[in-house]
Amino acid sequence: MVEGHVPQGMEVQILSSPLLSPPTQIKRPTGVNAQFFKEWTPNMSYILGVVCADGCLVEHNNGYHCLNITSKDLEWLQMLKQTLQAEQKICPKGTAHQLQIRNQNIYGDLLSLGLTPRKSKTLRMPFVPLSVFADFSRGYFDGDGTIWFGRDTRWKNSWHMKASFYSGSYGFLETLRVQLQQCAALSPGALMSLPTAFELRYCIKDAIKLYHWMYYDHRVLCLPRKRQRFEEFIQLRQETTH
Repeated sequence: MVEGHVPQGMEVQILSSPLLSPPTQIKRPTGVNAQFFKEWTPNMSYILGVVCADGCLVEHNNGYHCLNITSKDLEWLQMLKQTLQAEQKICPKGTAHQLQIRNQNIYGDLLSLGLTPRKSKTLRMPFVPLSVFADFSRGYFDGDGTIWFGRDTRWKNSWHMKASFYSGSYGFLETLRVQLQQCAALSPGALMSLPTAFELRYCIKDAIKLYHWMYYDHRVLCLPRKRQRFEEFIQLRQETTH
């Protein structure tokens, strides 16, 4: 038989060679509830508050813009991921962890709600319905809020305590202060300038009212350690005043 010649009537079976197979492409998970920010619910409002505090909208030249949420609290970040029905992995980010979601609907909806890239000093309060404003405030507090308390040694059974919201945007905290007066019946609190940000601070009476208003149900989404700090203080105060 002549090399390269196939006799008439002979069947030829062509076998695919693994060397000629196209390379396998590793696709990044893109699954997420793309409708999540389209309807106001307690969970949507909570995570919107988290995004306003700890989130970042990032533009890419290839058009695949994304939402990044960064936190040192891995379990909390996993809870956010589950609520968003996101398939993306949580990856290390310096000393913290980051969830990155690339989805055009998510990105576009957050823009429509008023968020922007590089928002730290320009953040404005989104229009949040009053029915879910407690959830939004709790989400923002879990991202950029603190609670501190300690003994006041000048008097027996006396305490210092403060709950604070922080932001690089004065206008955001000013609007938040007005909304908290209306929705949670708080006092104006104290809005102060710090070297690198602004602080909206509430002391004992207002802080306890804020706690009861934000954590109106034991099942709400929250960062457990911050809720526990409120409850520790309330318990200690009750024990030392009775």
